[in-house]
Amino acid sequence: MIPTEQHPRDQKVLTVTEAAAIFGRSTSWVRDEIAGGRLKTLHPAGTRPLLLTETSVQALQRFILERSRAAGGKRLPMLRLVVDNTK
Repeated sequence: MIPTEQHPRDQKVLTVTEAAAIFGRSTSWVRDEIAGGRLKTLHPAGTRPLLLTETSVQALQRFILERSRAAGGKRLPMLRLVVDNTK
């Protein structure tokens, strides 16, 4: 990769597996966040290895923390499937 102002060579990067460990989530969750544009990669989609910028990981961590603080520690209601088998 050619260093640019946006992506300097010394920019810190993380793998999908490392990011998943930081968030305590699965690698598929991390890939979903990439697809949603909430995590930035250094390379175009489809190239391997997929490297995430450390700044985007930190930004998503802050967003998640702020969102949980805004909720005031309240747990969001869980989705519940209800089936009526009486008919």
